[in-house]
Amino acid sequence: MRMHGPREFAATLLAVASLLLIGAFGCGPVTLIAPYDQKIDDGVTNLQKSTAEFFTKIERQGGSKPEDYKNYTKFYDDAKVTLSGLSVRASAFTNNKLTTEQLVVLSEQFRDLEQTHMKIGISRAAVPEYENAFNRTFIAILTLEIAKKGP
Repeated sequence: MRMHGPREFAATLLAVASLLLIGAFGCGPVTLIAPYDQKIDDGVTNLQKSTAEFFTKIERQGGSKPEDYKNYTKFYDDAKVTLSGLSVRASAFTNNKLTTEQLVVLSEQFRDLEQTHMKIGISRAAVPEYENAFNRTFIAILTLEIAKKGP
């Protein structure tokens, strides 16, 4: 029978310990993205609805001039507050960078829309384009959130 030296024994022990650790931790769940959040889902869905109502109103009245902007400050303020809350909540979750980034994009869209509304207004013809752009972002956020639910 061959005797192993201290180096061989240490190497064997390290290999066995490594295999045990890999076996123990390798079978556990690996989280690469934050879990589904019902509050983000509901918040984004409600914001989409209020945005659709805003665009419907603008379209129905034949557009909105810059001087009409003052009639819509509550909509912009509410959207800003909602997005702030959603962003803070999304940022509180580990591995939620994608959702956080998408909310930043949505916030920028609202900021750009508000600035355009103040400066040149929103024409009736532009409403479908704006609505489609916003809906693409809403869909992206909701698709990701719903995918987090899993099968």
